[in-house]
Amino acid sequence: MTTPLHPGHPGTVAVVGLGRLGSVLADRLAERFTVLLHDADPKVARQVAADLSLPDMEPRELLAAADTVLLCVPPQDTARALRRLAALAGQLGRRPLFVNLATSVPTHELPEVGLEVVGLKPVCQFTAVALGLKTVLVTSAPRRITLLRTLAADLGEVVLGPEEVVGPANRAATKAALRACADLATELTGRGLPAEMVQAAIRNVLVGTALDYPPADTNPYTRSVLDELAAEAAAPEPQPAAALGWAAWAERPATPGGPA
Repeated sequence: MTTPLHPGHPGTVAVVGLGRLGSVLADRLAERFTVLLHDADPKVARQVAADLSLPDMEPRELLAAADTVLLCVPPQDTARALRRLAALAGQLGRRPLFVNLATSVPTHELPEVGLEVVGLKPVCQFTAVALGLKTVLVTSAPRRITLLRTLAADLGEVVLGPEEVVGPANRAATKAALRACADLATELTGRGLPAEMVQAAIRNVLVGTALDYPPADTNPYTRSVLDELAAEAAAPEPQPAAALGWAAWAERPATPGGPA
């Protein structure tokens, strides 16, 4: 594709910064767009390019071809990367649209570079994006909403709103998730379960329950758990959790004719 350089289509997409989120976005976007790659670390760039079968380019070559440039570099490097890339684009007479994905870097605080820079802040965690889970992405740029929705159509819904709420929301969700995982691991380990069962309970039951949230009223199992939670909250003192008997079962004497 050669026409874009704006209105409603992102055209050729450059992903600059190939860390966890950048590499996952490149992989997902390559299903629908021509995607070019660059990372400040040549070794990282070569590895990701090989893994994804996408071209790794030097900045000048990349900017000569890109219509939309996604800035996926670490937050502390965003302003510096933008200045450098915008200067190169100016030398080439190119005017790509720069998209700031760093949730902790307000787009309006980035330096003025004579080119358009918009924010697109994903409410996301990179593993979930890699697995194809849909999310919400927030932008404060109504003028580019059509282009951004075309760009992110397979990632989730792009909504207009204050971009600065996304970083704190992601951090609160990450803290809550880590707390829940740690609490469950402590409880199940304390009740005698082996590590592989603890891991399965976290990755399958805990994560699956979160994906089904809010729970359907028609699920009797979830309903019974909610009733149990309500009863626990009303109890004057929490009762200690009973051991689950895994160790006793594993150490039981063999029974002739019984299960191996």
